[in-house]
Amino acid sequence: MFSVLYIDDDTPLLEIGKVFLERSGFLHVQTVISGKNALELLQKESFDVIISDYEMPEMDGLQLLKEVRSRYPHIPFIIFTGRGREEVVIEALNSGASFYLQKGGDPTSQFAELIHMAEKAITHFQATSELEKKNEELSSLNEELASIEEELRQNLYEMNIQSKILHESEERYRLVMEATSDGIWDLDLKSKKAFFSDWYYKMIGYEPGEFEGSYDNWRTLVHPDDISRAESEVSYSITHPGAEFNVEFRIKTKQGFYRWIHGRGRVVSWDSDGNAVRMVGSHIDITDRKRIEDALLVSEEKYRILADKSRDLIFLLKIPEIIYEYISPSVKNLTGYSQDEFYQSPELLKHCIAPSFQDFFEKAFDDLIQGNIPDEYEFQIITKSGEIKWVNQRNTPIFDDGNRLTGLQGIVTDITERKMNEEIIREAMKKYEILFNNVPSGIVVTDESGKIIEANQDAAKILQVTRDELITRGITRPEWSIFSQDGTPIINDDSSIITNLKVGRGLSGIELGVQNPYGHLAWIVATSSNLNIKGYGSIISFQDIGEQKRTSQALSMVNKKLSLLTSITRHDVKNSLTALKGFLYLLSENMKDAGDKELVQKITSIAGDITRKIDFTSAYQKIGAENPEWQNLSAIIGSISLNGVQFSHDVSGIEIFADQMLGIVFENLIQNSVMHGEIVTHIALKIVNEGQNLVLVFEDNGVGIPSSEKEMIFERGYGKNTGFGLFLIREILSITGLSIKENGIPGKGVRFEITVPQGVYRTIIE
Repeated sequence: MFSVLYIDDDTPLLEIGKVFLERSGFLHVQTVISGKNALELLQKESFDVIISDYEMPEMDGLQLLKEVRSRYPHIPFIIFTGRGREEVVIEALNSGASFYLQKGGDPTSQFAELIHMAEKAITHFQATSELEKKNEELSSLNEELASIEEELRQNLYEMNIQSKILHESEERYRLVMEATSDGIWDLDLKSKKAFFSDWYYKMIGYEPGEFEGSYDNWRTLVHPDDISRAESEVSYSITHPGAEFNVEFRIKTKQGFYRWIHGRGRVVSWDSDGNAVRMVGSHIDITDRKRIEDALLVSEEKYRILADKSRDLIFLLKIPEIIYEYISPSVKNLTGYSQDEFYQSPELLKHCIAPSFQDFFEKAFDDLIQGNIPDEYEFQIITKSGEIKWVNQRNTPIFDDGNRLTGLQGIVTDITERKMNEEIIREAMKKYEILFNNVPSGIVVTDESGKIIEANQDAAKILQVTRDELITRGITRPEWSIFSQDGTPIINDDSSIITNLKVGRGLSGIELGVQNPYGHLAWIVATSSNLNIKGYGSIISFQDIGEQKRTSQALSMVNKKLSLLTSITRHDVKNSLTALKGFLYLLSENMKDAGDKELVQKITSIAGDITRKIDFTSAYQKIGAENPEWQNLSAIIGSISLNGVQFSHDVSGIEIFADQMLGIVFENLIQNSVMHGEIVTHIALKIVNEGQNLVLVFEDNGVGIPSSEKEMIFERGYGKNTGFGLFLIREILSITGLSIKENGIPGKGVRFEITVPQGVYRTIIE
């Protein structure tokens, strides 16, 4: 592995150059961006070769070369630059540059050539160093021999001079042959015998001299697909004096696989008749370079396939010619025009711009020519069929080594659907703002922590503060006070009601009193829902029920007075009836006449009927006397005595907004089953969802109710005993809009269905 110091102020080129060089498999690259950094690194580390750009700030490539030569005279140095002026090339080579390579063209071939130059420079440097070392040793030996054999040297001076020159020449040749990694060959064109260097054999897996050097043996090793082309090149160079053959072919190794060879050679001797008699040349193993080139071709093909299959339009535009070097097939789906139409008429692009964006496009095009290219922009196009589409174009400019704009690579995406969705969202937001600001209820929106981030004007009006004050300061303690429905202060903000409202835990109909810092108390009914949007907590809507609450309190006071009056009246009447029935009893004891006794019994029965009706008025008066409230079904059922009957139910987590006599409903239903079901041993209560309503289903396993009586059983006075039980149940339920009907099968038990409308029930966490 050879070490390379690579200097270039163009960081992207430096990075890609490092990738290409290291993919050779035998080069390890360190990169710096200036000559100054390079000199600092050379003081710390040694390198086998230096590759440098020419044009760099502070110190250009020639200045760096001269400085390196003054400090490290023998290290190989390659100038790799975009400047191709002849005077620069001459000065670089005169200053000691090993090679000079101009940037530009196909990067695959360019970096392959650079790799080859680096390899050659390193090989030459190593061979030269070894040769100089051998020369120094030989020189030292000759000097020693000269001092010992001074007299002989004097006599044979001329002979020794010639001998020395010949020896040095042979030694250099041998060292070069040993040091170089190229395979050297020397072919006698008449005998077809050849000399193959040690490396010639080694590069294809053989030991030196393992097979005879000859043209025929070379020919048998060349790949069958390459032999015709290779021999054609050799024949041409033989028949055309001065022509050099230069060909790439595959040659079979001892292990049976093929390696790529770059063969070069020329005729060096002719006979007196002008016929070529000797040819020399070299073989360079380029297998690694070929692998790199193949990998790049595969990578380019994959990129093209990806571009061809992309739903987005991908293009490469040449500037300033304004010619498409590539445009993906998806252009057909986007514009209605084919690839060929754009290739043949680049001006077609301007015709695709929607009229409303013509001025925008003209300015963008002028900016493009001047090199002012935004990363992306959005505009409208008109398709071949006349359809208007929104597109997003993302741009990547392409510059040459002189920083001149030479092309534009872009990706164009159809964003029509996104634009339509954005318009729908804008319209929805407008409607939301109108609704938010004009709905006749207070509305506040909280973030995930429960902090108020938005409020409408009605919310501020109900709470008697400004909207800005409500948003910036919120409803904080101790300035604000919050009361429960019965007027009890809610001390802790972490209470279940306040927490559930903040996080939007699906609460509705929560009655609260809210007193602002200025002493104004507002009674509200609040409903909370979770927004399920990142950054948002809940939306809370509430209505001002202050007037309603005051009216309710006044009605409650009137009802209390009426209740007191009717209670006193019922008490006095019942006392009178008790006395009447007592006197009738005494009267009947002294009567002898049967007709008179029957008359007294009828009067006594009427008095009993009056008593029952007074009891009914007492119960009926309680219906609606108190405000309806949210009642927990599990708690109500759990408090009822079942008289030994098995009772199963699953109503946990449900609250019903109903009259406070809701417990009487279930007591009467159970009592009705026990008294009239005759064979009842099991009662069940379950919940069924019907659309947005909730249905409570009460069933027993008794005798049931005849079909002819299913509606009459809810009439006042119908049935056994008082006949008021089911009538009272219907009246209690109707206070808050609940209804009841019987749908059981006669002979198989009753089935009472209580329908609870949406908004009159809610789920809770128990």
